[in-house]
Amino acid sequence: MKRILLATAAFFALAGAAQAADPFTSMYGNTVSITGADGMKVTSFVNQDMTWEQHMPDGMTVKGTYAWKDATTACFTQTDPAPKSADMATTCLPNQTAHNVGESWSVAGRDGKPVTVAITAGR
Repeated sequence: MKRILLATAAFFALAGAAQAADPFTSMYGNTVSITGADGMKVTSFVNQDMTWEQHMPDGMTVKGTYAWKDATTACFTQTDPAPKSADMATTCLPNQTAHNVGESWSVAGRDGKPVTVAITAGR
């Protein structure tokens, strides 16, 4: 479960955008890949209906919803499977930056280790 939470946090910390009208437009219908320092790769989808899902390397799928707290802070709530504790259900991540299809970039994950994120066309 810890790996799921780290991957989820990395995805949303790194893949967001702070555009006024619709911050995740470049993600709809596309694939966001997150690769951790350990080589673990997670495939993520952000949907226009304000839902998201992640496909883990072991075949597990994690789903949830997202909402904007303010212009640059996105809050993500895991709904399926239900988190084991309430404090694990929602993660709010500030300082989101815009990225386009075809881009890849590296940032520090929640554990401080490098995470590479890429947006590719199609699902």
